[in-house]
Amino acid sequence: MNTLRHIALSFFIAACIVAPLPQAAAQDAYTVAILPFDTNSKLDMDDLGQEFPLLLNAYMSQSDKLAFVERGQIDNALDEMAIGISGTVDPATAAQIGYLTGAQVLVTGRIFPVQKDLFIVAKIIGVETGRVYGETAKIPLRGDMDQAAQDLAAKVAESIETKGDTLVAKVQAKEDVVASLQSMLKGKKLPTVSVAIEEESLGRALVDPAAQTELLYILHQLGFTIIDPAESNVRADIEISGEAFSEFGMRNGSLVSSKGRVEVKAVNVSTGEVVSVGRHVAVAVDLSREIAGKAAISKATTKIASALITDIVS
Repeated sequence: MNTLRHIALSFFIAACIVAPLPQAAAQDAYTVAILPFDTNSKLDMDDLGQEFPLLLNAYMSQSDKLAFVERGQIDNALDEMAIGISGTVDPATAAQIGYLTGAQVLVTGRIFPVQKDLFIVAKIIGVETGRVYGETAKIPLRGDMDQAAQDLAAKVAESIETKGDTLVAKVQAKEDVVASLQSMLKGKKLPTVSVAIEEESLGRALVDPAAQTELLYILHQLGFTIIDPAESNVRADIEISGEAFSEFGMRNGSLVSSKGRVEVKAVNVSTGEVVSVGRHVAVAVDLSREIAGKAAISKATTKIASALITDIVS
């Protein structure tokens, strides 16, 4: 099987027919990383395991609901984790790959012969939820790999789009976080708090940090008295500090993804005790890097808020 030549030609054809993406609703888009496929067999198919995902990526890129991690970022993540083949990727390692690449969904799989047929089995893994789905394509042993890629790409794309709510964890809106905490805080004496979270987006410091704004909003809605250190000499009972940053993920047509990371700690000023520590990473997809970056940081902050505030009042 002249694998490399066949795949290279097929990839070229696939890349040429990919249509420009129409503008999509950013909240409906999922960030996907397609990993190398395992070709653990006696046949000479090692190159196929590396090249078939390129074909899959090319055909799946026609979906306006998917944005893809670049191959270089995937290779760097696998190198850092010392993972050489897809067979070692499971829901546990998927979380780390997702963190390194910013992917919400991973696609990996195996290519193997059974008698006179070649089976290509794709495994779809939700980074945040650990849910796993599978799709399969079958062709004759010396059959058309390009057609197999088209068939499997359609199945995998449809599976991600229709089952996305089980693959990607739902992020609570800040209003929902407030509502869920209000009953728990009812009747309790709330400490005064101050918030100082430094933020950097796309390599630049921000004067309107999303993480700090998000957390201040939630605390204010819950009835906390907030002390501004820049405007008052009085120290708050609880000082919340930390840092947040976002970085560009990838672009796919009109869609851009960014990864945001937030780390915070809360300190009881009178005792010096660290009463809470939280960190979270989130990914957001939008039509610009800046908006996606802020959205990712806001999502990460909202995920931290419930546990942080519960620790403070406890």
